Amino acid sequence: MRLKAKKIESRYGKFLVCPRCGRVFKDSKAYTKHVNKSHRHLFKGE
Repeated sequence: MRLKAKKIESRYGKFLVCPRCGRVFKDSKAYTKHVNKSHRHLFKGE
């Protein structure tokens, strides 16, 4: 399974949104860290 971020663009720049919980991130590093920490239970079966 893979969580692919939704990309949004606003007047403040481009952001990534977690499709699972809706949190907004400024860069992909922060998004990746969030997914690995908060949604790791989804990847236990793989």
